[in-house]
Amino acid sequence: MRPYCAVGSCQRGRATRLRLVIAVVVLGCVRASSGVAPGGDPMIITGDQIESLHATNAYQVVAATHGDFLHSRGRESQDPRVPPIPADVYVDDTFYGGVDTLRDIRVGDIAEIRLYQSYEAQYKFGSGHMGGVIQVITKL
Repeated sequence: MRPYCAVGSCQRGRATRLRLVIAVVVLGCVRASSGVAPGGDPMIITGDQIESLHATNAYQVVAATHGDFLHSRGRESQDPRVPPIPADVYVDDTFYGGVDTLRDIRVGDIAEIRLYQSYEAQYKFGSGHMGGVIQVITKL
């Protein structure tokens, strides 16, 4: 014997369950492909993640996991004639150069890579980092 259903309520219940299942599947797929270590900070690329990529330099690692950091992180002005601001690169706590210098850093020398938004970079590294910072932490 089927339980009593008000008109349309059973269909709404099925639709709600279907939406929940779809949401769980979509969120699971996003999490699986995000490049973030389970329970980890999305702004840190760990040594295990670096090894799993089979990259040869830091540029390839960042491109594979957080490619948006390799491009401009913003502008100082709304004027289109003012060039965009690139991220700066630090090796450990020493300024190393622009984003292209990541190509010179071998993967075997890297313990982890930390990505800093502009406001975090200003606090940690001082003023002048409006494009953010990519910090490569080397193995000791």
